[in-house]
Amino acid sequence: MNEEQHQTAVSVVGMGGSGKTTLVARAFTNEVVKRHFECYAWITISQSYVIEDLLRRLIKEFHKARKEEVPADMNAMSYNELLEILVNYLETKKYLVVLDDVWDVHLWEKIRFSFPDKQLGSRVMLTTRREDIASYSFGVENHVHKIQPLEKSDAWVLFSMKAFSSYPNKSCSPELLPLARALVEKCEGLPLAIVALSGLMSSKKSLIEWSNVYNSLNWHLTNNSLLELMKSILLLSFNDLPYRLKQWFLYFPFPRR
Repeated sequence: MNEEQHQTAVSVVGMGGSGKTTLVARAFTNEVVKRHFECYAWITISQSYVIEDLLRRLIKEFHKARKEEVPADMNAMSYNELLEILVNYLETKKYLVVLDDVWDVHLWEKIRFSFPDKQLGSRVMLTTRREDIASYSFGVENHVHKIQPLEKSDAWVLFSMKAFSSYPNKSCSPELLPLARALVEKCEGLPLAIVALSGLMSSKKSLIEWSNVYNSLNWHLTNNSLLELMKSILLLSFNDLPYRLKQWFLYFPFPRR
């Protein structure tokens, strides 16, 4: 929100589960920030995308934010036609765009022409796990914010808030303390991993239950090379759900590949 009039990019980079999207969302949804810009849009990119689909989603998001009617027949429009709509819409406005979860270093080259720089103070924010993308030369001033893992003390506080919420004095019992500390250590300071694991452990009361979870997590991390830490913890949480709740995941839409 500084007074720099040239278009500026802000890249937030960090491991999966480190809080990139959460941090950017706090800025994006802040009312003071929203009043600073005339229009804004948020789209999630992910590993597989079609550039025309991204442009359509941007157009819809910009119009929806201003409660405007979305242009008709966009599904039949070509890349150049969609690009023309976006450029015409944005060239007289101060805008804020978030590109969440960017994996392709060449995305900016494909989408940059839709973001005109009329020196009105517009901003483009992106989140990514890849440092090469965060430090990429966007042709505009680029600020890189690297998300650091939580310090051990902060990680323990975050874990304890949920894991021991129903315990006496909301604190860990002495017999569980070594296992609890070891589980927090496994999370490597990733907030999402800590929150997911603490939610799982909040329903475990005995030393045997805690030991089973710890051993199961160790097994996943040691024997399944395809699963990174964050996925292992989420899988562990899913497997612990009652069968009736697991069925609800069948209703979740999966990203198109």
